Amino acid sequence: MERRTPDAAVADAINRVLAAESEAAAEIAAAGREAEAIIEAARERRRQILETARRRASRLHARAQERLDRALAELDGLEPRQEADLETLRTLSRTAVENLAHRLTSDDHEPR
Repeated sequence: MERRTPDAAVADAINRVLAAESEAAAEIAAAGREAEAIIEAARERRRQILETARRRASRLHARAQERLDRALAELDGLEPRQEADLETLRTLSRTAVENLAHRLTSDDHEPR
């Protein structure tokens, strides 16, 4: 059986510790690179989602603006209503006030 000197045993132990430390450092560096790649992929996916959302919002806005423009054009194209004469307005107002007074003073609170 071969006997090693204490200095050789210590040197061998130190070499094993240094090798393990070097291996751990390499694994840590690899994990760091992998994490960076994952983060960059997530950033790219976020950019894609934001761009898609912007395009969709722009299309929705454009369609809503078109509908609004059409609705306004239709309203602009309508014939102006005949102005109600003063007597018609007085009659409508009087009827509305009478109905309101009746509802406020009656027990059943049902419209006439």
